[in-house]
Amino acid sequence: MFNDYFAEVRNYLNGVPNQDQEEMIQFYEEQAMDANWTVEEMVQKYGTPKQFARSLRLEYTMNLDDEQTSQASDVTPQAKGKNRSQMIWLIILGLLASPVLVFLALFLIPMILGILFTFVMMIFSIYTGVIGVLGAGLASIFAGFSLFSSSVPTAVFFGGLGLLLTGLVVIFGPIIWNITKWMFEMFIKFMKWLGRKLVSNHRGNQSKEV
Repeated sequence: MFNDYFAEVRNYLNGVPNQDQEEMIQFYEEQAMDANWTVEEMVQKYGTPKQFARSLRLEYTMNLDDEQTSQASDVTPQAKGKNRSQMIWLIILGLLASPVLVFLALFLIPMILGILFTFVMMIFSIYTGVIGVLGAGLASIFAGFSLFSSSVPTAVFFGGLGLLLTGLVVIFGPIIWNITKWMFEMFIKFMKWLGRKLVSNHRGNQSKEV
C-alpha cells in the first residue's frame, strides 16, 4: 500500500522537523488515499521514495530560506548559511539525477561551483585587503607620531597617509562588502529559481507517465 511508500519517504527526510514533514506529506497522502494508489503507482507519479523525499527537502529548504530572509534579525548567519549550503547541494543532486536536464547539468554544475569558489575568494580577499590596509594605516599613524620629534614634515606625511588609508577602509570597506553580498543574493535567487524548476519538472514529468 501507499503507506509503505510514505513511510520510506519519511526515512529520507533527515533534518526536516517532524511537524514540517507531516505538513508536506499530508496533501500527498490524502491524494493517494482518495485515488487508492499502489506503491507502483506512487513511484510512477512521484518517483522512488528517495527521489520524492529529495524533492520535498529541496522545496523545504527553499521555503525556509524565504522565511529566513524575511526574518533576517531572528536568524543567525550560521543557520542561514547551513540551510543554503544544503539547498545548493540538493539542487546539484537534482540536476545530476534529472534525465531531462542532464546535458544542461554539464554546463550548470561547473558554473555553480565556479561562482561559489569566486565568492569564497572574494570574501577572503576583502577580509585580507581590509585587514592589510587598516594595519598599514595604523602603522603609518604610529610612525608619524614617533617621528614627530625628529622631523615634522615626515611625521605629517606618515600621519596623513595613515589617516587616508584608514579612511579608505572605513568608507569603501562596507561598500565593497554590500556589493559582494548583493551579488551573492542574486546568485541565491537564481539557485532557488532553478530549484523550483527542478521540483516542478520532476513532478510534471512523473505525472505525464501515469
